[in-house]
Amino acid sequence: MKKHLFYLAVGVMTLTACTSEEVVDVSPTQGNAIGFENIVNKHSRAVDGDLTSSTFDNFLVYGYYTKDGMATPIQIFNGVPVTKGKNATTGKEEWTYDGVRYWIPKCTYYFYGYSCADIALSTEKGRPAMTLTNETSEDGRALAIMSFLCDGTHQHDLVCAESGKIIAMEKNNPQVSLSFGHALCKIKAVFTTDFPDGYQVKITNVKISEFFNKANYNVGSGVWSEYKSENSPYINLTVGEKNVITNAPGSNLETSEIFLIPRQYPQTDNVKIHFTIELTKDNQVVLQRNITGTWSPQWEKARIYRYNINISGSSAGIEPIVFAASQELGGTSWDTSTEVSMEFGVDTNS
Repeated sequence: MKKHLFYLAVGVMTLTACTSEEVVDVSPTQGNAIGFENIVNKHSRAVDGDLTSSTFDNFLVYGYYTKDGMATPIQIFNGVPVTKGKNATTGKEEWTYDGVRYWIPKCTYYFYGYSCADIALSTEKGRPAMTLTNETSEDGRALAIMSFLCDGTHQHDLVCAESGKIIAMEKNNPQVSLSFGHALCKIKAVFTTDFPDGYQVKITNVKISEFFNKANYNVGSGVWSEYKSENSPYINLTVGEKNVITNAPGSNLETSEIFLIPRQYPQTDNVKIHFTIELTKDNQVVLQRNITGTWSPQWEKARIYRYNINISGSSAGIEPIVFAASQELGGTSWDTSTEVSMEFGVDTNS
């Protein structure tokens, strides 16, 4: 099967800082074959689990066309794998797929793509579904990821793209631009402590629970819907080997980042964070406690949320030592009402 060069537009950003995009390796499409331009974000910072320009090397493409008088759209790409590899002749990296597709003049095309950490979704993790019921409706012509799973059993970045409407011409057809964006959000926790000098706080067993771990994502509209929480979902946040903090400047503990489905949680729905603290002084354990916090997050896609958690006596559930004293000491109070007059004379014989 002949492979065709796939020029792809990639716009994957971590959103931790402003980044710029640079257009590279853009060449005219040969003949009337469907091709894609390549836009690479050079400044994306690689984060574990993220898809960036350096780690993004596989996606699945969907596409169809319609024409005047056509009752049913024709699907020409249905989850076709597109992979990046080095051309043995030119030494350049190229995107290829099996089976060349060609433009049909005066037809209207739409293209969609997704990548889930280079892993094709299945019915257990999420089911891609191409809807072709209404060409003029965004919901009726878009790729949807149905029942996408995001919890401790499935932690992968999900990026998606839509080309928009393209009308094919007789020749000199435009290159298809697919700019991929993150569909999920990420969170992490950063721990600090206000316990006095000499105390150390060890943090373990950090996890998130009671969130929605399944939902549908419409690639065309970019909207999540039909949220579900199944099988008591939770995700562990790793803390690494150095998991002890003090009140010294700069002493903190940062967890790993985890992926979650974006959701504007109402006040009636609480997500929970759990962790264990162990308080020591002079190498002696003085307190060990499991702590749970709840909140109603307002998560948006393509954002990283950093939760700063300060461990103090009150947050640990222990009462501070407070001193109180009355005015009377030893049963006797100061009496300022007694006045004493003293007279001093002069001895004239001296």
